[in-house]
Formats: sequence, C-alpha cells, structure tokens
Amino acid sequence: MLKTLIRPAMIFIPFLLGTLFPQAHVLNDPPFNMVRWVLVVMVFLSCLQIRFSELKPRRQHWYLLGVNLLMGIVPYFILKHLFPGNPALANAAFFVGITPTATAAPVVVAFLNGRIGFALTGFTITNVFVSLSLLLLLPLVTGKFTAEFIGQVAVTLLQVIALPIFAAVLMRSIWPGIRALPKKLKTFSFLLWSFTLFVLAAIAREYFIENPQVSRWNIAGIALISLVICICNFWFGKYLAPKRYRRECSQLLGQKNTTFTMYLAVHYASALAAMGPIFYIVCHNTWNAWQMYQYDRRKLLRKKRMDNTAGNVKR
Repeated sequence: MLKTLIRPAMIFIPFLLGTLFPQAHVLNDPPFNMVRWVLVVMVFLSCLQIRFSELKPRRQHWYLLGVNLLMGIVPYFILKHLFPGNPALANAAFFVGITPTATAAPVVVAFLNGRIGFALTGFTITNVFVSLSLLLLLPLVTGKFTAEFIGQVAVTLLQVIALPIFAAVLMRSIWPGIRALPKKLKTFSFLLWSFTLFVLAAIAREYFIENPQVSRWNIAGIALISLVICICNFWFGKYLAPKRYRRECSQLLGQKNTTFTMYLAVHYASALAAMGPIFYIVCHNTWNAWQMYQYDRRKLLRKKRMDNTAGNVKR
C-alpha cells in the first residue's frame, strides 16, 4: 500500500514547495532554462531503452494517435466557441488533450503485466507524430501564423524531442551497454521529474501573484476540464481497442508526458494554460496508484487462494 502512495506524494510535495517558493520560477528563465534541459535528459534516458528495430506498429497505434490528436483539437474548438471571452479554458484543454504518451507509461504497463513492446511502440509513435503536428497546431492555437514563430516552435521541438532521440541512438551505437543506464538511474529520473513539477508550480504561483485578477472559477474550470479529459482518455483507450490490448491502449492514451506540454504552454501560451497539464498530473497518477493498488491486491488474494488450495490438498 505504501508503495502506491509514493508517486502521488512526489507530485503533491514538489507542487506544494513550488507554490511556497515562487521565486524558483527564475530557474526556467535564461540562462538556466532548467525545465527545457531536464526534459531533454528525461527523453534521452527513455530513448536509451528502446530498440527501434523491435518497434512493430499495429493498427491500434494509429487509432490511438488519431484519438490523441482529436482530444486536443475537439475540446479546444468547443470551449473556444462556448467561452470566446475566456481563451485560457480552451488553451488549457488543448495542452492537456494533445499531450503524447508519458515516458513512464511502458513501465506502468509492464508493472500491470501488459505488453511492454506494444507500449514502447505507442510511446514512440505518439511522441514523434504529435510533435510534428504541433508545428501547425501551436500557431493555430496561439494565432501566430508567421514563419518566425513556426521556426521558433521547430527549434524547440528539435531541442526537446529530436536532439535526445538522436543522442540516444548515437550513444547506443558507440556504447551498447548504455541501454542498462536508465534502470540504474530510476530514482534520479524520478527526482528530475519532481524537480520539474517544483519549478512549474513556482511559475504558476508567480503568475497568480502578478495577475491577482485571475478568477478562482477559471482555476476550478481548468481542473474540471483536466479531470474530464483524463477520464475520457482512459475510457476511450480501453473501449476503442480489442480486448487483448485494452490495458495497454488505456494506459498509452491516459498516461501523458505532461512535462512536455507544460513547458510548451508556459513558453507559447501562459502559466494559466499550463495549469491544465499540472491538474492532469494529479488525475492520471491518482488513477495509476489505484490501478497498482488493485493489481497488488488481486495478486495477493490469488496467492492466498493458491496457498489455501495447496494446504487442503496436503491434508
């Protein structure tokens, strides 16, 4: 039981610290740019584990990619139409829904006794193709259809996605044994992720300090939007896939690489829009913790039944 509480605790603690120390928002500014480079390291470590020759795209992966894109685009246009004077709600929905699969999703799939190869393929496809789609979608959401802005987005995506993937492939060709490094650095990766939450929470708090006019109803609305999208993601992933892939597809669509879109939201929209992915972190990790608890519980009950059966046979 205690193990299942570690992940939620490592969300709430850095988030709380970030709100208490809003001065830490400077860590995201030049010359530090900490969120960007922490994200690069996290993607690099994840890609070290992937054997690209073993990736086998299936029809379900492309369905998931399509739903992933629609979950960002459809809520955005609905909320933009319903609340034209409040773009923060639509922007938050976009950055929540468009977020690709989390780097930790294959790990959770493996923990739940799912197909890790299927999960790794889904992670790769969504992260690559969602990133490419953002070259068009980010200018659409921000309203900045200029060559300069699209160039800025392209440079950002090259830095946080293409660069670590290329570096991982290069390092593996030079030093094959480096594939074992991520397993040895699990705790380090987790601390990096928590540090990112701390900085982003500080950015959000600083935004509210500088903009006291922001409505609490806006915050509540963004939290509700994040919760609804989270529920829809896990539900669609489960019931739009064949029965044998339901667990994997639900996890691939529901567990999101929120650090990536929080970074994009802060840089290209606002700290208020970044609250969407922040709330989503709480939602999807709470569900993950519940799944792990239930899985451990069922596993323990099966073991007890088997022990009782074995004892009855001996008697």
